[in-house]
Amino acid sequence: MNPSSKIPHATGNARAPAPRGRPVRCAVLCAALLIAAASAQAAQQSNTGGGSAPAAAPNLGDALGGFLNSVGASMGGSQPVAPVDFHSLQALLPAQLPGMKRTNGGGSNSQSMGVKSASAHAEYHGAGSQSIKVSITDLTGVAGIIGMSDMMPKDTDSESDDGYEKDVTLGGRSMHEKFTKAGSAGSLQVIVAKRFEVDVDGTGVSMDTVHAAMGQVDLAKLEAMKAQSAPAQAAKK
Repeated sequence: MNPSSKIPHATGNARAPAPRGRPVRCAVLCAALLIAAASAQAAQQSNTGGGSAPAAAPNLGDALGGFLNSVGASMGGSQPVAPVDFHSLQALLPAQLPGMKRTNGGGSNSQSMGVKSASAHAEYHGAGSQSIKVSITDLTGVAGIIGMSDMMPKDTDSESDDGYEKDVTLGGRSMHEKFTKAGSAGSLQVIVAKRFEVDVDGTGVSMDTVHAAMGQVDLAKLEAMKAQSAPAQAAKK
């Protein structure tokens, strides 16, 4: 990525600070999980009734995953593809950040509640206690639900003596920003192509430093991967 390519200054909304500030995406995902759990539990209970040969109760995780995938397909317009292999995500993590060296990193392909995902992360350290962690996660299994949350208004804007939390626009992309004064802890999150989640979490740094770190991730290249999936052999690992 061209080092001179900077993310433009953030612009928030003009709303007065709200008493609470949780991303709408979290509420949507939590609601979906609760509905999925209830549906799966009902399916299990229906298989424990009377009868000469009760059917085997479905695995709760598989039931949840199936429900989320079905909802994702109906909202996203098509069945989600398999996640990319985590090595592809690792390749997008910066080799270093301005004034910080990369000290650790990793990634994995995983499956939870029947939903497959892939993730990669890297940690960077600077002078003193300055540190930043950059993570990229492929959430294709719930892409439809994420797409629904993206269509909802984003008006988080809260502030207190401890810090603030708000939705901002950086480089033409909607992001969620949070800063806590204690420890100078800042975080920035963006969803790319209704599929990939990129998180930048910093400690002992300013929000400008967190913004700069996000600017080192090639989001355009990540977005170009929206139709990709892991090769069959890699996906089985």
